[in-house]
Amino acid sequence: SSGINAEYGKNVPAIINDKPIILIFPGLAELTHRTNIKTLCVAYLQAGFEDVFVCNHRGRCNTPFKTPQMSTPHGRFNDVHNIVNHIVQNEAGRKILMAGHCFGGQCIVDYFTTGQKINLVSDQILGAVVNSVMWNTRKCYEVACAEPLYSIYTKKVGEVYRNFIMTPGQDMFAERLGSEKYKLISDLSMKTPHDFYLLQDLLWEVFFDGAFSDLDDHADITSPSNKIGNLARPMVVINAADDPVSPISSEDITLIEKDANLCFWLFASGGHGAYVSQLFPNTFNFIDGAMVECSDIISLNCL
Repeated sequence: SSGINAEYGKNVPAIINDKPIILIFPGLAELTHRTNIKTLCVAYLQAGFEDVFVCNHRGRCNTPFKTPQMSTPHGRFNDVHNIVNHIVQNEAGRKILMAGHCFGGQCIVDYFTTGQKINLVSDQILGAVVNSVMWNTRKCYEVACAEPLYSIYTKKVGEVYRNFIMTPGQDMFAERLGSEKYKLISDLSMKTPHDFYLLQDLLWEVFFDGAFSDLDDHADITSPSNKIGNLARPMVVINAADDPVSPISSEDITLIEKDANLCFWLFASGGHGAYVSQLFPNTFNFIDGAMVECSDIISLNCL
């Protein structure tokens, strides 16, 4: 892709071919063209993984939004199985290894747990590598709605959702909400966490056809910490202890360690998926090399 420095990924050793397909799920506020997703793709390509796919969440990258559903890490509302099935149908017999960041990692965890219970997990899936996963959704909301993170990050996420709903032509939102609630969303300034929580509660009414009753219900159902223990495939999880967006507690670690199919790496520093040695690195990040290395381990042992 244009704009990618040729230096990215040069230190990743080329391994033998016959690699699985890499299926990347970005974070909620990310998409194909974000620098961290590009560098991760290049790191995989440099390592000999010839087929790398990035799956943007609904409504991102100008994808059409024709149904009252948005991407969410929960069972039938999780789009991962639809994407996997599409690749399986077009790449018969090819093995697939998944990679995810933050929200994308949560969707993969759900696919490996809830998806297993309803027979969604394809036999062609080898395993997954995820980083900066939000293990406890409620804690993440609490941190995200506290300063300074709210002003720096969460407010902007709320503005994206609000503006998307108000985009001309999105008639289904107005129809589902009714004129009074629709106007309420348009008037939300997102200056305070109260506006963000109110927007989230209204979103459940619009998108999920009753999957969640409110924000607390959403937190209980989607938290990966409530699902660990029966992963369908091997998974490597990489988190940082100082992650401001995805805090992790000793209780979370205790639950994670109980799953025999899960390998957990916890670094003292690295923030939210950054793991960089300088503010503006001109080579690929540590996390890219770590995810590729773990992917190689899974593919060499599970093919």
